[in-house]
Amino acid sequence: MLKDGDFYEETQTIEPTYSTDYEIERNKPMPNRIHGRIQHKISMLLGLKYENQFDFESEVTLDTQPKSSTPDICIYPKKTLRLKEIEAKATEMPLTTIEIQSPSQAPEALIEKAWELYFPAGVKSAWVIIPSTKAIRIILPDDQNFLYTHGEANDPATGISVPVEKVFEGIDW
Repeated sequence: MLKDGDFYEETQTIEPTYSTDYEIERNKPMPNRIHGRIQHKISMLLGLKYENQFDFESEVTLDTQPKSSTPDICIYPKKTLRLKEIEAKATEMPLTTIEIQSPSQAPEALIEKAWELYFPAGVKSAWVIIPSTKAIRIILPDDQNFLYTHGEANDPATGISVPVEKVFEGIDW
């Protein structure tokens, strides 16, 4: 029985329901224009600054276990790709995954994905982009956790940085 000052909070896990082929195949919600703009901005900003060191690849399906996953952006060391060697699902894991939160997702779901799929597979850092707060969260497998809402978002695992304000430029409430 609850007494004055006590409160009851019911929590439940709600499994996402996917209705389109895109959502079923990638195990994530369909992106909107804000998602697309942020994905483009990050790829462009990183490419301009680091194109000689890294490759920035969009929508690569990774052969993670127990299920595959498709981050919005993967950061790989610079490498020539050979058509005859590339498989439908990448077995070579990226250094970094970047996930952009969709309106129907909780940021915690993307963080959980990093812990359950990406870090066990060897990914060195995971970025979660949160449009509603214009924030970039970078997490590392050793429990380091960085939240950037302005200035340079710095990834200690790769040495990569990106200006937060530029990522969200042109997006307002």
